Amino acid sequence: MAGSTGQRDTPEPGGPAAPGDEGARSLLGEALATTVRLGRPLYGAALAVTALAACGVAAIAVLGFSLAWDAFVLLRERVRSNLDQEVPPFSATGDIDVTFTLTGILVVLLLLLLLAVVLTLLYAAHAAAVRDAPSGSGAPPAGGLWRRARPHLPRVLGTQLLTGLCVVVAALVAFSLFDSLARDLIPGVERPRSPFTGFGAADWAVGLGLPLAAGCVGPYAMVRLSLAPSAVVFEDVGVWRAVRRSWALTRGAQAGAAGLWLLTAAAVAVAFTLLLLAASPLALPAEEAMMRFSDGNIFVTATLVHYTPAAVALVLLPVAVMPPVGVALPVLYTRLRAREEEGALRRDPAAA
Repeated sequence: MAGSTGQRDTPEPGGPAAPGDEGARSLLGEALATTVRLGRPLYGAALAVTALAACGVAAIAVLGFSLAWDAFVLLRERVRSNLDQEVPPFSATGDIDVTFTLTGILVVLLLLLLLAVVLTLLYAAHAAAVRDAPSGSGAPPAGGLWRRARPHLPRVLGTQLLTGLCVVVAALVAFSLFDSLARDLIPGVERPRSPFTGFGAADWAVGLGLPLAAGCVGPYAMVRLSLAPSAVVFEDVGVWRAVRRSWALTRGAQAGAAGLWLLTAAAVAVAFTLLLLAASPLALPAEEAMMRFSDGNIFVTATLVHYTPAAVALVLLPVAVMPPVGVALPVLYTRLRAREEEGALRRDPAAA
């Protein structure tokens, strides 16, 4: 299948400039220019995915509250009983805590799956738009963007699930190491604690350095695999081949790819903070509605009020930051692929 797209996925003469070209625009400049040029279909896709994300988050929230509703009712009754008996209000709530914990785990897993689907749709759509719209041409028709991205969606989703698995496993390993060191389960090593005096080199290197190194594996893998969706769309390859291509392309450009992700993380953090502030007034009507619906249960109401602004901010993030970020990755892919092909021609001029 890859051979059938050989002409289509090769960077056009007027397309993204190779990294070594004189006067080549910066990656961010090119990504912003491409975003402006393809603004209508890209923001249309982002709006559609935002609507899908809103429905998904609402459905997951309804499911979570439904599963924990009886636990919230029981918690209110138990707190009242404890107060009447003049004992700590949240004593003897172990069975309720188990319900909340299991429900929380299920909600988090469903939200992560929804995140993978959202990123899949956006990455595939943005890569298809960049692939089929060389520099100087107009924006592709908005209605055709999903049609061109659709054949690649299962494989792009596979790359997202694989990347997410790497990040989650690395985070769990780092947390397990940190917890084990905190409980002195590793003989001869003590995790440095405040006031951070009297600890040896091994305590610092293993007690803090080892969990930190394990935690960095996830972000490192995310950076190295971030071009896999673009490889799927441009080269029409499977999940494993796309992952290997991303790993190979970023081998000599780890600093650039990491810098792009640091800028992305900063943009996401700023946008999320602003959206969170903008969504904060929604907490009041949510509180009033839930108080009526729950017959004055302050615990379920407090839970809804606490998470409503964050949920609204997360839902609006795709349309706020995704178009330029989604374009930057395929633009980086085309640059690194052009550099790879340029290096291959220098090694074997006869291949031209």
